[in-house]
Amino acid sequence: MVTKEYMREWVKKNPDKAAITKWKQYGLVGDYQAIYKRYEATKNCDLCGIELFGRGGNKKCMEHCHKTGEFRNVVCSRCNCAKTDRTKQKTNTTGYKNICYHKKDKTWVFRKQFKGKNIKVCRKNKIELLCIKFAAIILYRY
Repeated sequence: MVTKEYMREWVKKNPDKAAITKWKQYGLVGDYQAIYKRYEATKNCDLCGIELFGRGGNKKCMEHCHKTGEFRNVVCSRCNCAKTDRTKQKTNTTGYKNICYHKKDKTWVFRKQFKGKNIKVCRKNKIELLCIKFAAIILYRY
């Protein structure tokens, strides 16, 4: 079994392979070596021109098509969020954003990321979950 310490060392020694492995998992397609070189060489956002570094809105992101997986640009996280695909997810058949039904568990699930924290609420009743979602909107105003 691979230990966490081994994986940390491997990522430090092979940053390009680690990034490419993650990109493949997320469905990015194309010439990975060329994309990695462009990713490493990019110092400013391709859309707004802000300098890319560290965390927050200045973090480097891979902007790509979620349907085809085709890479488009290296952008800051703000531009990436603004450019997200607004199409309805195929897994969401409820008609409500961030709510899905798990057939295996027979539960309704509400997932939302708020100020860096992942919120996940599961309920057997859809109406209960909708009440929780709308209460969260009022409380957190997201």
